[in-house]
Amino acid sequence: MLNIILWIIPGCFLVGLCIGWTGVAGFLLPILFMTACHFSSSQSLFLSFVCFAISGIIGAANYRKRGELPWKPAIAISLGSLSGSLFGAMIGQNYISGSIKIILYMVVLLSGIMILVQEYLVNCHRDQKLHRQPNIVLLLLIGFLCAVLCALSGAGGPVLVMPILVLTGFPVKTSIGIALFDSIFIALPAVAVYGSHASFYGMGIPIVTAVLAHAAGISLGSTSAGRIPAIPLKRGIAVFSIVFSIWMLFHAMA
Repeated sequence: MLNIILWIIPGCFLVGLCIGWTGVAGFLLPILFMTACHFSSSQSLFLSFVCFAISGIIGAANYRKRGELPWKPAIAISLGSLSGSLFGAMIGQNYISGSIKIILYMVVLLSGIMILVQEYLVNCHRDQKLHRQPNIVLLLLIGFLCAVLCALSGAGGPVLVMPILVLTGFPVKTSIGIALFDSIFIALPAVAVYGSHASFYGMGIPIVTAVLAHAAGISLGSTSAGRIPAIPLKRGIAVFSIVFSIWMLFHAMA
């Protein structure tokens, strides 16, 4: 148990910190829980989405205080995510739970690529003010599709939602705020589905420890985001994600 706690405290704190700073890195939590802590896939995904709900609540509140979370698009995309998350989690739990690691590594690879795509989009529009934004129907569709993929794999939400929002015309900081708010609505159905299949014997201390460490990380990250050079950190996370996922996929499929 002590060995597990020693993995959980720094891991959940650092992931929360990166989410608060950049909106990404949540996809590392299920990898931490499955590979370092040796939890089952249901336990790992349940615990990951509990943390994502906490980071979404705390992070979205701090971004809202700075005026970087507009309610209308945030609510629209989140409504789509509610049904998408339930659908994705049910598929993941009932049909492909044995292949969840492969799916997770593939989504991590996609996430790393999406981060670099988002950076490219920011550079392309650095000197332009983006006013074009999607309508409510498109936001509902984005929320649904991203939630299906995230709930299926444990990827969180912001790492996919944020680059897409940037692509559709939202400023980066606003995209992070919306994505953090949306992650609450991705997390809650997934928590219910994976929690209904997970065994919680001996999980009390790890759950409390993970939640507290992650909450501390997201609180510090989301309040200090304006003072942190996020671009090098995001690029580092992206490169690590791509290299790590390719390595794990190679060994998993060998």
